[in-house]
Amino acid sequence: MEGKKLTLNDIAKLSGVSKSTVSLVINNSPKVKKSTLDHVQSVIRQYGFTPSKAAQSLRAQREKIIGIIVTRLDSASENQAVQTILPHVYQHGYDALIMETLLQPERLEEHLKVLENRQVEGVIIFGFTGIASTMLRQWKDRVVLIESELSGFPRVRYDGAGAVRMLMQRMVHNGAENVSFIGVAEKDKTTGSERYQAYLQGCEQFGFIPRAALGNLTYQSGYQLAAEIVNAETRALICATDTIALGAIKFIREKNFNIEIGSIGSIPLLSFLFPEVISVRLGYPDAGREAIQLLIALLNGNVEKKKIVIPCQFVA
Repeated sequence: MEGKKLTLNDIAKLSGVSKSTVSLVINNSPKVKKSTLDHVQSVIRQYGFTPSKAAQSLRAQREKIIGIIVTRLDSASENQAVQTILPHVYQHGYDALIMETLLQPERLEEHLKVLENRQVEGVIIFGFTGIASTMLRQWKDRVVLIESELSGFPRVRYDGAGAVRMLMQRMVHNGAENVSFIGVAEKDKTTGSERYQAYLQGCEQFGFIPRAALGNLTYQSGYQLAAEIVNAETRALICATDTIALGAIKFIREKNFNIEIGSIGSIPLLSFLFPEVISVRLGYPDAGREAIQLLIALLNGNVEKKKIVIPCQFVA
């Protein structure tokens, strides 16, 4: 880079840290780890970098706002995560701006433009199929994804496949000679494909003939899917989500079928109405807490772990 006036981006690349971390170092922020601080300052001295006034004020120009982009405002699972995100947002002196994508990539792009124009500090995005890495390129140093298969960005994941395996094993232990499954279309890579593939692997492991139907994330879909594959011979059924389970249970109750039901998510409504359902908790509140802590660490230049998987467990 000889002969070229170095920029903040250049120092970030040479140091192996984010642009925001270099800005923190320049502004003598106490939030940066000493090892990171010493390393970046060493690079600055080595290359004789003198920050511009714009670089020095980069962080000061940003609004103390964290964007939270959910897929649906009426999502019970995402609301559980948001409830644990907000206290940490406020605790660190930020305000929150909540937006909704309705699983539409173009809406996400619009929201990100608004947040960029507002110069917000960072953003947490609840993932869905269709998010492209190009949409997030300029946010790489200040974004955390929840339940997204998109690699290359800090993210928090649920163990949906592990939850299916746990339910299969429990049902086999309880004497099931076959297990049916209703879930989400495989175009949804996480809630859909990941959990369905885990079911198929379980069928292969236990010698079951797969009997499954896939739809979408609604009560109505759960009811319709149950009507397609559940009959008087069915003895065990796994539902990929609690929302789907509520619809399926309505159909099963109408037909007076005696079926062992397992579901993934553990939303309070399902546990309250049907405590007999075998429920696996994915850890929505834990995911929210981990996501905001990861984002705060990212903004402060202290990130070491960029992928977190929340362990699932049976509801006692």
